Formats: sequence, C-alpha cells, structure tokens
Amino acid sequence: MHPINAPKAPSIAGRHRIHRHAQTTASRHAHAVHRESDWRRPDVDVERAGHPVVASHWSDHRATPREHAAQSPHGYYVASIFMRPTQLALTTDAQDVHHGELRSGSFHMSPPGQQLRARFESPCEILHLHLSEAFMRRMAVAADSLHLLANPSPTHLSQDTVIEQLGRALLAADDKMCGWQYAERVAAPIVTRYFHLLAQAHLHGDQPRRIALPRWRLQRVHDYVQAHLGESVSLANMASAAGLSSMHFAAQFRVATGQRPHDYLLQCRIDRAKTLLATTQRSLIDIALDVGFCTQAHFTTVFKRFTGTTPNLWRRNNFHPVVMEEHDLPAPEMAEVRPLRVVEARVVSSQTSESRYGSEQFARSGL
Repeated sequence: MHPINAPKAPSIAGRHRIHRHAQTTASRHAHAVHRESDWRRPDVDVERAGHPVVASHWSDHRATPREHAAQSPHGYYVASIFMRPTQLALTTDAQDVHHGELRSGSFHMSPPGQQLRARFESPCEILHLHLSEAFMRRMAVAADSLHLLANPSPTHLSQDTVIEQLGRALLAADDKMCGWQYAERVAAPIVTRYFHLLAQAHLHGDQPRRIALPRWRLQRVHDYVQAHLGESVSLANMASAAGLSSMHFAAQFRVATGQRPHDYLLQCRIDRAKTLLATTQRSLIDIALDVGFCTQAHFTTVFKRFTGTTPNLWRRNNFHPVVMEEHDLPAPEMAEVRPLRVVEARVVSSQTSESRYGSEQFARSGL
C-alpha cells in the first residue's frame, strides 16, 4: 500500500481516549443488581466502587435454621427489602429488631458500621441497597427529613407495598440495558418513601398498627395454606381454618396483613414455586401443578406478575441445587418409596384455566 494511503496508528492521546471510552462503556453496563456470596456481602467491594448506590440480591431457599453476621460498610447505609415472607430473628448490637415472621415488603435501614446478626428459619429473598452517606443526605434534604437522618432508629421496621414493587422493578432490570445508574434512580423513590414512613411513625409515637386478626388465627391460616398449596383452596376453607365466617375473616385478614386472602394465597404459591425452581430440576408444568395451578400458562402469568420475570428466566439466575449431607439422608430402612404419579392428559377449556385456588368463589365475594 502506498505510504500516503496507509492508515495512521492512533496517537498516544487517541489511545487514551479509546481506553477511557472502553472504561466508561464497561462502567455504564455494570450490574444493576449484584449477587451476594453471603448475607449482605455483595460480589463487589462497595467502598472501593464508590458508587452512590450499590444493589445486591441475597436468596437462600434452605428451610433449615442458619445464622449470619455482617457489618454495614463504612460510609454506607444498608436498606433491606424482604421480597418474600420469612421467619427471622434479627438483632443489632445489643438490641432486638425482630423475632418471628416478616411479611413480604418489610423494610429495614441500618446506619454505616452497624453490626447485625440474623437467624433464618425458613427460605428468604432480600434486596439490599448500599446507600452512600452523601446520597442519603441529598435525599433527606429533598424530603425535608434531615432530623430523621440525624437520629436514626436502628430497630425500626416498616412494611410497604410501594417499596416492595419498586424493589421488584429493580430485580427485574436487564443488566445488558441497565447499570448501577438504574439502581440509583430506583433507590431515590425508595429512600423518599422510607423517610415518609419514618415521619409517620414518629408522628404517631411509633405505635404498631392494631392487628384485628389475632396472631394465633393467622398462624392457623398459614399452616392450612402451606399444607394444601397443591389443592383447591377457597375463601371458605381459609375462614374455616381461622374459625370465622368468610365475611369477617376477609375483613380482619386484610387489616392484619395488608393483603386480600386471594393475594396472600397466590403469594404463597409463588414462594413455594421459587423454592422448587431454585433447588430442583423438575419441569415447569410439574411445578405448576404441584403448587396449585392447572396450566403452565396461567402459572407463568401469575409468576411474572409477582416477580417481574418468567419462571424460566428466574430459574436461570437463581438455580442453586441443594446438596444433602450424609447425616441429612434417610436411613435405608426408613426411606419411603413413593409411587409414581400419573398425570392424566386432558383438554383444559378456557373456563378451567384458572388455578386451583377457588378463584370463582373469591370473585363472587369481591375480595
């Protein structure tokens, strides 16, 4: 090739510009939500990353008790959003934060450097937002809540469906299109909502909401639903388990939990499906039938409404098969031989494509 027409090698300054562009592109496409190697321990160094917001996701589908301890990074608050109900004993320093069941949408904020210990007794799924002090101060000024930031309440727990839905939107983010900037955009309304809830709690003396349905009745309903997830469960069945009429049960249940009985039942089905998707290789139709849906299509529709993604994509990102230890395996003489289940093929009409939770009875009751 003639020297005049030969392409010129990029200058040193040009090479630096190309390198900076590659770094910018890489940072722009950094994960919106990071995985966690352990509870509250993301796979990225939060302090060294220097981002205003770092989001991470912890999911553990074991039903056996396990304990964890962690400390909030220096210079960062840590917000915990519980994406599914779980049994938890949570302590901070020398104070008890919570002991018992935490509902989906529960929210806790820990200040920088705070030590936390947790004992989980059921599967859990938690979205953690690591929020820099500068970011929190900026949000507090915008919400006129600097006095709340200066006097944090490390034992304050709230439950809010708005925060839960924002958390699900962040978990559903596509990492190919969204980076850490997207996590910052979603975290802003979450923190603003947190300050609003904290102000309300201070205004009302931080008194818990009166629970109309006693806890022992709630526990009976929970136990009944968990034992019959693969069957048809109607409003009357749940009310009978609580020992109340359908009308009184529905009203008191919503006051106690913030959910309609119908939505609570669906949430339980989806939570059970998550555990099966993450720990087994069973087919989607088998899991759908096992948790009470008549068709895979309806199961997929409901699953996407609750999680923001499809069962197949969720399994691809959360599959962690449980490996049983030798002491967990049943003895040969105690092993139970289960008969093969034969599923009879049948044509499901559009009128029977609803899941087996007695949706017609819920629809007629308007609950």
